[in-house]
Amino acid sequence: MGFGMQPYGIQLMLNEGNKHLSGLDEVVVKNIDACKQLSTITRTSLGPNDKLFVTNDAATIVNELEVQHPAAKILVLAARAQQKEIDDGANLTISFAG
Repeated sequence: MGFGMQPYGIQLMLNEGNKHLSGLDEVVVKNIDACKQLSTITRTSLGPNDKLFVTNDAATIVNELEVQHPAAKILVLAARAQQKEIDDGANLTISFAG
């Protein structure tokens, strides 16, 4: 906190460097951005784009990532459930959501 002010309220509970978003619009935009970023990562496995990590299995890509954002974690869980239930379609699940 600047100017020697002590944190108060929810700021006391947050780790250093984290911030609390209070507006609904602000939170929704951050969730959408996180989902779009995850979709961008897995979308490359839909076709050849000369990438270093070669796989067409989005479930493999998602399992290698350390996803931190709660909304993106929900997409990861949806992709894993799709992969487990039908053994296919994890990439479509994430790409469609993004």
